[in-house]
Amino acid sequence: MPGSNDELLRHFRSAFAAEPVTAYREWFRLQEELRESGEDADALIGRALADALWDSLPSLTFQGPEARARFLHNVGVFFGSPGPAADLDRSRRLFVEAVGFFESASDEAWLARANHNFATSLSNLGTTGAELRESLELFDRALAWRTEEREIARGVTLHNRGLALRRLAELDPERAREHLAGSARSFEQAAEIRERHALSDGRARSLFHRGVTLLRLAGEGDAPAGGEAARCLEEAAALFDRLGKSESAQAARQLALGREEEP
Repeated sequence: MPGSNDELLRHFRSAFAAEPVTAYREWFRLQEELRESGEDADALIGRALADALWDSLPSLTFQGPEARARFLHNVGVFFGSPGPAADLDRSRRLFVEAVGFFESASDEAWLARANHNFATSLSNLGTTGAELRESLELFDRALAWRTEEREIARGVTLHNRGLALRRLAELDPERAREHLAGSARSFEQAAEIRERHALSDGRARSLFHRGVTLLRLAGEGDAPAGGEAARCLEEAAALFDRLGKSESAQAARQLALGREEEP
């Protein structure tokens, strides 16, 4: 792999022009390495590579419109994720085009996936109540296809919906109790699905986040929520222990005891 910034830009410019899908896999792995390093210089390189890909998108060629839509969806996920290159406007534009194709093609599975990931991008990066409410609408569209017959995917969407509702509670404090109660229900449903399918790590995470939400609900004046929060967090800690995730287990127990804030 070329090392300097200019060499990387030239390499990927050529690779994307030749075969975008294969190039994206290599590009994304590098972006993950750059993000995980935590170095400012690597963040700048990652952003430069992201800008170069964005500028080149109109010129890339694909085997057909479906391949293009899936590619745009994947790049939309990247721009909609926290990191040096996060850009909600770019993510939105990519998802809108991808969703439009999947709707016209009646590809319900990919449409549900795109709606879920578009919603997650809005939940990750949105800064207004309107953006978080849009996120919830998109999650609900995904859930219309991710029914009980597709429970594992449904559990993922319910979990992420719980996160979005908790963020909305911060942005819409007048209805915070309502949003937090909805968040707790979403996490509860996700945890139940994950228990049925023996997905211990997912269940632990859903229980943990339900506990965090219930603690916040208790802070809004719902005293009984505090006791339920402690139960969820202790159960999550026990699951994390069995999975060998001692740091996550400790964080859950500290929260249950009221000694630390959510990490």
